[in-house]
Amino acid sequence: MNVSLRQLRAFMLGAECASFSAAAARMGMTQPGYSLLIRQLEEELGLRLFQRTTRRVEPTQAGLDLLPYARRTLQSMEETCRRAEDARELRSGTLRLAVVPSVACGLLPAILLRFRAAYAGIRLELREEQAVNFAEMVRSSRSEIGLGPLMQADDALAFEPLLSDHLVVLLPREHPLANRPRIGWRTLAGYDYISVTTQSSIRVRADEAAAEAGLVLRPSYEVDSLTTAVGLVRAGLGYAMLPSLALESLNVVQVVVRPMEKPRARRHIGLLSRQPAELSPVAGAFASLARDIAINWHDIGAIADGPNAPSRPRS
Repeated sequence: MNVSLRQLRAFMLGAECASFSAAAARMGMTQPGYSLLIRQLEEELGLRLFQRTTRRVEPTQAGLDLLPYARRTLQSMEETCRRAEDARELRSGTLRLAVVPSVACGLLPAILLRFRAAYAGIRLELREEQAVNFAEMVRSSRSEIGLGPLMQADDALAFEPLLSDHLVVLLPREHPLANRPRIGWRTLAGYDYISVTTQSSIRVRADEAAAEAGLVLRPSYEVDSLTTAVGLVRAGLGYAMLPSLALESLNVVQVVVRPMEKPRARRHIGLLSRQPAELSPVAGAFASLARDIAINWHDIGAIADGPNAPSRPRS
């Protein structure tokens, strides 16, 4: 059966107007064209929908029985079209976003502030995942787009680099290395190390850089969050590695922040999506804002004295 929405609308208007000429005018078409629509609908259904007199047109009993169903079908389709338009115009919808914690507290707030201002009707489903599990959120479609580092290449995923940051070391104020302007990896040997979990890109990158310098880092303490790591450093329990991107959002007072070198341990932060899938309008809008903000974001480069040079977007 091939019944069109236009035919159903003609049927409803005919019943409402009790006149084919009035219904045709409502549809913006000629009466012969309208009558043809009704005739084609009746032929398709195998039912007579209207009885015609010289003065008016009235639905048959079959027409009256079908009218509520036709009305609900049209209302449902109109609602579908409205929702599609809202999604297209970004007035409503859902953004499912995966992000690693160090980016969630660093770059993400600046993006979300602008995103909320521009697209207040969009609902956000935010999932924080450590870097090792982060890509799986996107690969499995539990999140449409991700913001963070890609630990290894994956043919199922597209990665668009936005910016890079680097690891810095946090030291207690009384630490023997605190007076050095920069810290080499090999100088850390023998000191207590406070590390985040092995699921974190920070730990992975720190281990890689240390190995490149000929050092094996063995944590004295292993924690889940950057906030805990900072607290332990502040208590004088050891040093910790943090990404420069997260410094501004962490309470790094009463500790010393120094850049790491030989080698400089960098991370590449970007947008992660499935390929060849096309981003939804909502995810595309988020990606566009992320690009704009990343362009104006600068890494802290070198920190000469203390923690007072966090990275931030330039206006």
